[in-house]
Amino acid sequence: MAECRVEVVASTPEDVCLAAEGGADRVEFCTHLASGGLTPGRGLVEEALVMARQLGLGFRVLVRPREGDFVYSRAEKRAILRESEGLLGLGVDRVVTGGLDQNGAPDLDLLATLDQSVGLDNVVFHRAADEAAGATDAAVILRNAGVKAVLTSGGALKAVDGLERIRLWSNSGLQVIAGAGVLPAHAKALVEAGVEAVHASCRVPVAPQGKSVLFDRSRTEVSAAQVAELVAAVRRV
Repeated sequence: MAECRVEVVASTPEDVCLAAEGGADRVEFCTHLASGGLTPGRGLVEEALVMARQLGLGFRVLVRPREGDFVYSRAEKRAILRESEGLLGLGVDRVVTGGLDQNGAPDLDLLATLDQSVGLDNVVFHRAADEAAGATDAAVILRNAGVKAVLTSGGALKAVDGLERIRLWSNSGLQVIAGAGVLPAHAKALVEAGVEAVHASCRVPVAPQGKSVLFDRSRTEVSAAQVAELVAAVRRV
């Protein structure tokens, strides 16, 4: 069994440091976690990438232009393409992106364009896969399109509850990163399902600086202790 990696969601350069402190193998960098994650600004990516390289962490970036569904307009697809080209040009390891067509299947037009421009070896198809119609068909479509890796919860609210699909997709030849509600107690089942990595937030609230009646100042950051606990659980398997 190949070694399972631990991937932590990071939204600031400080999160990158905390993920490294906890022993993570890599981070997926994104912002606006409340909506499931959106593409971070380029300057923030550059700062976090420098930090990741100094700390020896793998570094992937989410490319998702807006909140909501995964059916994108032509303009949004062009934006996804330009963002992916730019981020890979900076030196990020992979971009995490994807979309669905009007029928709920993986968007082959988007995938073909990405393949021509950046190569699908540099792309992880993100959790739009969890809303794709038909687990088996979606896996076949993705694999036939040239997708090598997919971030998925197995179509469930928590990855540990989507083990059947996760196992199915892993066995189909896709490299599966299992994410959504991942806890140390879930590590054994997910690793044994054949995943390449577990993907977790490992976040705790941060006390806000000052008070405001105008803006919500609540936020979270990565907990190095939680990362370490997850890493230890994965390594024990």
